[in-house]
Amino acid sequence: MKLLLSKKLIIFFLLSCFFIVDAQNEFSKWYFGQGAGLDFTSAPPTVLTNGAMSAPEGCATISDNAGNLLFYTNGVLVNNSSHTAMANGTGLLGHNSSTQAALIVKQPGINTLYYVFTTADVGSSNGARYSIVDMSLAAGLGSVTVKNATLYTPTCEKQVAVRHCNGKDVWIISHEFNSDHFIAYQLTSAGLNPNPIISGVGEVITGGSGLSTVGQMKISANGKKLATATFTSTSNGSGGYHLYDFDAATGIVSNSLTLLNDVSAYGLEFSPDGTKLYGVKGTTTSVIYQWDICLPSNSAIIASQYSMAINTFMRSAQIAIDGKIYLASNSPSIHVINNPNASSAAMNFSLNGLNITPKLCQQGFPNFINPYTKPAPLPFSNTVSCNNVNFAAVLPTFSSGCTSTPYPPGSYLWDFGEPASGAANTSTSNNPTHTYANTGTYTVSLILYNPCTNDTNKKVITITSLGPSPGVAGTFTVCKGDKYTYTANGGSSYVWSNNATGATVALAPTQTTVYSVASTSNGCTLSKSFTVTVNPCLGIRNMAAGDLEADIRIYPNPANQELFIETLNEAQLTVYDMTGKVVLEAKLIVGQNKIDIANLPVGVYSLKATETNGNWHGRVVRMQ
Repeated sequence: MKLLLSKKLIIFFLLSCFFIVDAQNEFSKWYFGQGAGLDFTSAPPTVLTNGAMSAPEGCATISDNAGNLLFYTNGVLVNNSSHTAMANGTGLLGHNSSTQAALIVKQPGINTLYYVFTTADVGSSNGARYSIVDMSLAAGLGSVTVKNATLYTPTCEKQVAVRHCNGKDVWIISHEFNSDHFIAYQLTSAGLNPNPIISGVGEVITGGSGLSTVGQMKISANGKKLATATFTSTSNGSGGYHLYDFDAATGIVSNSLTLLNDVSAYGLEFSPDGTKLYGVKGTTTSVIYQWDICLPSNSAIIASQYSMAINTFMRSAQIAIDGKIYLASNSPSIHVINNPNASSAAMNFSLNGLNITPKLCQQGFPNFINPYTKPAPLPFSNTVSCNNVNFAAVLPTFSSGCTSTPYPPGSYLWDFGEPASGAANTSTSNNPTHTYANTGTYTVSLILYNPCTNDTNKKVITITSLGPSPGVAGTFTVCKGDKYTYTANGGSSYVWSNNATGATVALAPTQTTVYSVASTSNGCTLSKSFTVTVNPCLGIRNMAAGDLEADIRIYPNPANQELFIETLNEAQLTVYDMTGKVVLEAKLIVGQNKIDIANLPVGVYSLKATETNGNWHGRVVRMQ
């Protein structure tokens, strides 16, 4: 592939990245063919007879979120909701006989501005262009404010739109004529980025007659797969049906797979669940093809082909908000695939399944932005009792159309809603714990940074009681094998990590060990961890009484910064350097004494501890 880039008691945050239909009512009305129309807010759809458009092939219709018609177009003329020409709505440079002549996309974040993308027919010089409709004008009937702005030329008769994986922006994807370039423009709240993402992949669509430009392009509901139908042979292929990968984060098209080389390939559509791809061979005797695109290999996908020959004319395929796929017939009858998620004949094809008399369906249906988007993160439990709260960001799996895939987070940022806690008020862990100082209500927020966008969820939690504030007192630097008593505080009952209970426990570790104690108070439990560091503690022999058991311990040796001396009796410490000079004196009390030696130079020193009874003890210690 060639790429030319010219661009987490537990509270659950349910952060989902599965994709659902967004604002379906925007696509509930269709106007197409010779004055034909359908309203999908009812089942079966209601036939509309008030259309005022001639659209032999491509067209587009858009409604508001309530399903009220806004306008429709065949790529040449824009009709408003009164079914008359919109102000400045004539003379668009698309073509009403282009496969996907028009595509209407609302500008993200702006409810009144709509982009109308058009394609010329058979690779003509008019190419790919856009116009802009402002629905705030003409008393709500709209007016074209920008007309026929050039994107590129020449173009094939193919264009689709799908949401960026940030759930806000939109990709508009088309194909250049005489090249293998897929061209993807990003539409944002700031407008159309003029620098497209260009992916050179798959067949070079070319041909003197321009008929190789004919045929639909479609994208799956999860935004991961893109397909093209090529009507006639090309310079490096013989037409047919082709499948690609699409990246809704980058706009890149990749991994070309030829499903079938076949002339007169025209219609395309994905099943609602994204597991099947349908192709329509548009001739007098048509063929419906189906592929299972979720199989584990390209060869298996190709081998899954199911075909159904139909002795009638068919062209475009288009999914509606009722989940059915409709097939254009160039007659008053429309064919229907009633269960497109099913395999083979279970798809339940209905010949002439919908009659729109007295109007005429021709070769095309309205082209819509695929309603792929992300919902906001779901709410979590909003009442807790204890002030020590464990949070968890739960990342469910989502359907990728073929597999269930964990949502891939980038990083987390928690805000526990307690600024007074300082640095403890935030965390970057997926499962942090926060202890609130007081009862009350707090607004907790989680920002999940992911490859596409930042997902934020906020919720108010209620703290109704204060739990323990655990602490542990004891000697945390000890000699190997010595037993010391440790005392827990801050709770009403305790369980230690060695299963001992009560406020105190005796520990005699032989190596440095991490212990913990679970403190309970007011029905709440909180654990406190602490480390007991074990040193070898070399003994100092009584030099006056001879070789006696040591009653003074000194450690570590060598020493750095601090020296610990443990004695059973009070004593006076004197430290000598190698010249016999006194460099340090200190009084030793019963128990552990910490001596600051940070100011002593590196070297070897002699230590003398003289007890009140005159006994003295000595040791050579190295300072480093």
